[in-house]
Amino acid sequence: MKAIAWTYIAALVAVTFAHLNWQAELGNPFDVYRAVALCLAGMLARLAYPQSPSFTCLLMIGSVSALCFSHFLANGNYGSPMDIIVAMTAALWGIALGAMLSRLISPASKRTALY
Repeated sequence: MKAIAWTYIAALVAVTFAHLNWQAELGNPFDVYRAVALCLAGMLARLAYPQSPSFTCLLMIGSVSALCFSHFLANGNYGSPMDIIVAMTAALWGIALGAMLSRLISPASKRTALY
């Protein structure tokens, strides 16, 4: 799961650098597809590191920062502060969804017979 999460985050940064216009744009002030992608990245990171919520949050802060910087290198602008707020919020929603899924999956595999 860790390899999937890291590969997905690296793919998000790589798509930002893509010259073939692989980035989906829905208009200003922020990109909805990017928010959904960051939500999925947060969920995958939380599922990959279920025992480390602080590391997951730091990973997503670093990922959003790397995406903003790569967006600057690819397009020449940072975007608005609202873009960063939406990206961080989407990543945090993803972490919350991943925590919920982790709790749903984890108890089922750790059940022991008390009889």
